[in-house]
Amino acid sequence: MQPPRIVVLIVDDSRDQQVGVELRSILEGVDYQVYLKTSSNPELASDSETRADLIISISPASKNNAIKLLTALNERGCGSPVLPVLTRENLNELREKLPGLTNDFLVTPLRSTEVLARVQEILSRSALGQQTMETSELARLIGEDAKFVEIKRKLPLAARQQAPVLLTGETGTGKELCAHAIHYLSPRAGKPFLPINCGAVPLELFESELFGHKKGAFTGAWAAQTGLVEEAEGGTLFLDEIESLSLVAQVKLLRFIEHHTYYSVGSAKPRHADVRIIAATNLDLWERIRQGAFRADLYFRLTVMNLNLPPLRERRADIPLLVNYFWLRHANGGATRERRLSPQAMEALCNYTWPGNIRELENVVQQLVVFSDTETVETADLPIAIPVSVRPTFNLSFREARSQVLANFEKTYLEQLLQSNHGNLTRAAKEAKKDRRTFSRLVKKYHLGRFQ
Repeated sequence: MQPPRIVVLIVDDSRDQQVGVELRSILEGVDYQVYLKTSSNPELASDSETRADLIISISPASKNNAIKLLTALNERGCGSPVLPVLTRENLNELREKLPGLTNDFLVTPLRSTEVLARVQEILSRSALGQQTMETSELARLIGEDAKFVEIKRKLPLAARQQAPVLLTGETGTGKELCAHAIHYLSPRAGKPFLPINCGAVPLELFESELFGHKKGAFTGAWAAQTGLVEEAEGGTLFLDEIESLSLVAQVKLLRFIEHHTYYSVGSAKPRHADVRIIAATNLDLWERIRQGAFRADLYFRLTVMNLNLPPLRERRADIPLLVNYFWLRHANGGATRERRLSPQAMEALCNYTWPGNIRELENVVQQLVVFSDTETVETADLPIAIPVSVRPTFNLSFREARSQVLANFEKTYLEQLLQSNHGNLTRAAKEAKKDRRTFSRLVKKYHLGRFQ
């Protein structure tokens, strides 16, 4: 059964609906089910609205229309909290006109981290919203493989503690889903869960992003800005790709983990925050330590609890379960005709090496839902390189069949070798006892540049 998803209704009566579209993109990125309406009519009741867990209202250009709309939504009594999105110009008047409305609001221009923090905080105040979040996160951990079941068994145990957690495993194995589960099973479930990809933040801006800055702290700091630590107060901060942090940032993160104090950029006043850290990496941090790129003391602070997620190729029995789950999830988005996978197609999916793990599997299933136009999906319809073991070769000459077998072996061997060496060509070539230049040519031959 597909787990319930949090339903968010966005009501945008602005001229171009640009803010509504931006909000929908942010929220759909963390798997909320989002409806976008563009009417300021107070009688806009619909099935999607009455079952919404949260209503986000974007104030129209007219203050009177904004007040009218928000008042109507607030008086509906449908049990859904309302989160207004305002401009700085109409913020004060709206506060005066609607004293009974929640004090939570968003102000344009939007920051994705602030949006997620506000939404999660409001939802957690609702018993229904909290229950939906917990059920959704746990139900999305699909799998019956012994290794994965052991990980799921440990998640509630880790959730009861306050120490940092380090999640390791290849890209696409579900590290962020596990971080979500730890948060929503913990006493911090009523507070924000904020994810940040350390590799996506410029090194020189990471400290400001994490701890905030004062006005004039550096060139371009025209206004003070709160950091993610302050936004996540009482909750959890998920630092993905932790290996991307500079050594300077690692020192400051270590100090925060140990003492729960920090300094905003440009400030000499220490601040305190109660935030739990969950980190994740797809690299071997010991190797990074040997290279001088990661601090050993930070590693030991993060690995008080270390959970290593197995790659999909090591839990092949879970592939049919995951295929069925993703098929139902994406088919509900628009597919009307019932379709199924042939036994041969399912066998091909189970035999594939899945270098992108669960994320790649979901992408493949979504492509099948959208593009397949037959009732039964066959092996030939799959958008992956099928291993020769599940592809008929009896109609080929001996030489052609041998070439095909060799090519499939080489590609599979290279993929698994690169995965085990985290994309390091030098180490992979050494393990294969191949010259690095020759090994690199093979990688290019089979278009495996994504591992570099």
